[in-house]
Amino acid sequence: MSTRSPLTRPHCHGNPSFSDFGDIEEFFEESPWTVEDEKDFEEIPEDEFDAYVEDTTMFATRESMFGKAGKKWMADQPEL
Repeated sequence: MSTRSPLTRPHCHGNPSFSDFGDIEEFFEESPWTVEDEKDFEEIPEDEFDAYVEDTTMFATRESMFGKAGKKWMADQPEL
């Protein structure tokens, strides 16, 4: 994982953010790839995607980024 600190973005109401983007859609819109479906996503070269993640987020790889996103999503779910 990158040693970068979470960013504070104005639209995040002072909460730390882990990227320069408001959401995953913005992340992909600003990327060099067109991602409209799962097939498009799967065709992104891993090394290029990891470099994009490292350049635009506090994470070093997509695995670390998606792992944190999954943990945050689970933590935000109401208890059943």
